[in-house]
Amino acid sequence: MNPRNHKVTKKAVIACLLVLLANLLLFLTQWLATRYDRVSLEQILYQMQTSISGTSKKLTSSAAFQVGIYGTLLTVFEIAAYQLLSGRAEERLKKWAAYHRYCACKVCSFFRKRMLPLAVCTILLSLSVFAFRMEVFSYVGNTVTESDFIEDNYVDPAGVQLEFPEQKRNLIYIFLESMENTFTDPESCDTIAANYIPKLTALAEENVSFSHSTGMGGAQSLEGTTWTAAAMVAQTSGVTVKVPLAGGDYGEEEYYMPGITAIGDILEAEGYRQVLLLGSMGAFANRDTYFADHGNYEMVDLVTLQQDGRLPADYYEWWGYEDEKLFAYAKEELTRLADLGEPFNFTMLTADTHFPDGYVCRLCENTYQEQYGNVMVCSDNQLAAFLEWVRQQPFYENTTIVLSGDHLTMDPEFLADIDESYIRTNYNCFINAAATPASTENRQFGTIDMFPTTLAAMGVTIPGDRLGLGTNLFSGAKTLSETYGHTALDAELQKNSDFYFEKFFTLPEEATDSD
Repeated sequence: MNPRNHKVTKKAVIACLLVLLANLLLFLTQWLATRYDRVSLEQILYQMQTSISGTSKKLTSSAAFQVGIYGTLLTVFEIAAYQLLSGRAEERLKKWAAYHRYCACKVCSFFRKRMLPLAVCTILLSLSVFAFRMEVFSYVGNTVTESDFIEDNYVDPAGVQLEFPEQKRNLIYIFLESMENTFTDPESCDTIAANYIPKLTALAEENVSFSHSTGMGGAQSLEGTTWTAAAMVAQTSGVTVKVPLAGGDYGEEEYYMPGITAIGDILEAEGYRQVLLLGSMGAFANRDTYFADHGNYEMVDLVTLQQDGRLPADYYEWWGYEDEKLFAYAKEELTRLADLGEPFNFTMLTADTHFPDGYVCRLCENTYQEQYGNVMVCSDNQLAAFLEWVRQQPFYENTTIVLSGDHLTMDPEFLADIDESYIRTNYNCFINAAATPASTENRQFGTIDMFPTTLAAMGVTIPGDRLGLGTNLFSGAKTLSETYGHTALDAELQKNSDFYFEKFFTLPEEATDSD
């Protein structure tokens, strides 16, 4: 092969690789847009920087098929089309006089001389589509815009003298996957045929539930709280998750945002035994590292249950195992914790209501046309039965229960026809709270406010009623959403903050000294 042919071959390989990458990116963008109601670049960057162990097989197989196979097939088609347009198939099609004449024209010459530029144009087009759909330019704009907002409004819990009641109350905190108040409102869109969570609705009405209106309502979403791992961080520390392009300390080793003080840190210092129960792998998105670093939680997940022989070694359903088993294990763990005679914090996360469409277990009934609606009803029933069991336990009287939707549902089809002006909010309910709210209606707040509010519900006195970026909703103090407005607050929290990364990503002195 002469040098000229070798050069052409190298260009062809590079061009083919560029086209393949462009198509994979294009189909990835399309897959994200159709699978998620809304996905931000920060969420993508976060997942790229943390573990994906335990991702739902249904989700990964869908991505592999729609991105990998479709992208490869389109690439093969485009390469074949280019061979024809550039005249490179002339030898094989020399009997076709019309094609022979085409190969001699200027159009053919144009394509023949521009193999690499055309490939570059293809990748640039895919990057442009990705940037538009993932709001990359908005993210970059926020990254280069410095704001002192977080520094000016952050209240470091480590510097607040919290006062616990003489008899410390237990805490059961249940993150409800994708649970939003929209599911209670048949008027919100056509796919909501009825109130899909009537028992959760009744619990909210019978106990303490904070609303953005005079009816059923809750927390509005803030950027950096809209996926499960970020939601768990926000609700337990009062801090949103910000992900820089260069990467952050989100559990790559043994630390996860070591500079924050979370509820786990506070309760550990007060002698609480803490357990995190998950129906998936704790390693997914480095959640295990976060809860180990901030409260030394005992992890009970798919892996530990298999190791203990409580689940078969090869068991894997949905994201790990179904909620029916999750609630059974919750009863076992709560009974064990109560027998220890120490105050405890039992935190768990449901999973059956995860998108797309939710998981249909043996308890689900086919009442409604929409599968997701049936799964919601089933989850509602299972949770109510579990809470009834808790009420019958000796430890209930001295236990505060918090129910909170982790984030809004990401299912893009289920609420596709909802009016854009409709305000979607996360569900919340405080059962057996040791505090009386000043007002539960017309409160503007985000899930960052759950942090101090949970402590207040446990009977903890909070001087100033603020911790992290959150405000104690039981008090009359204004939240940041009420002070600045939800839209303005969300905009400020998305801007770059040197304070955020210097404060929350720096190891405490004692950790540094021990290295």
